Amino acid sequence: MGERRKKNLMQDDGQSDRTGQAPLCRIWGAGQYFGEETARGKQALVIAADGGLEPALEHGDEPDLVVGDFDSLPAGSRKLRTDIPRRVLPAEKDDTDLLAAVKVGWQRGCRRFLIYGGLGGRMDHTLANLNLIHLIAASGGRAELWGQGMLVTALGPGSLDFPAWDCPPRSMVSVLAADDQALGVVEQGLKYQTDGMTMTNQQVTGVSNEFLPSRPAHIALKQGTVFVTYPTSAPEPVWSTSLEPKADLGPLETRPSRRLA
Repeated sequence: MGERRKKNLMQDDGQSDRTGQAPLCRIWGAGQYFGEETARGKQALVIAADGGLEPALEHGDEPDLVVGDFDSLPAGSRKLRTDIPRRVLPAEKDDTDLLAAVKVGWQRGCRRFLIYGGLGGRMDHTLANLNLIHLIAASGGRAELWGQGMLVTALGPGSLDFPAWDCPPRSMVSVLAADDQALGVVEQGLKYQTDGMTMTNQQVTGVSNEFLPSRPAHIALKQGTVFVTYPTSAPEPVWSTSLEPKADLGPLETRPSRRLA
């Protein structure tokens, strides 16, 4: 049974709206925006995390739901689009509004997440959101954070395969261990090649690899988790994981934290 489940890889070919695999959830956060964001993917569950409501509407991506404590929406926005359903959460909770939005998306069957407004601005939020996509990868899903001209994803045991494309010079792709050890790391079709390398989260040797023109690229690992960054202009990679997706990421925190003084 174990071997059979390992072979039943969860895959996403970048066309989840047509294949029905790895349903997509687009989440708009209240962080920094860079003027290059586009609502990728056609059919998706769209969630605004608190103050992400306004950028979602500005980008023409009407949310199906707004989740959060509503502490980052401007005062005049509290009544904006009250026809959109809301899940109001306490401000003094342990989960971030983005994590709450991910939990809702996961409960509704999504296993792929594209998160806007999750990089830049406050460094603590950026670090928290890297932890968030690490959690999603370790739970058998895929998440991407949209940054300035680049995407950040976390990859667990599995692979990312980029089709050949006419990349500009020095189109960077970086692979860094998120865990103490990432085993069996493979990077093929790039300027620097690896085959079964062990990486640790105290190394920085995976920074600034490069796509090669008209060459497909393959990134994979056998155990652990790595962060992968690549240009927003790169073609959508085919993703797979050998992990069975978890049933849930935990309940929504609807009460104030028990850790309050």
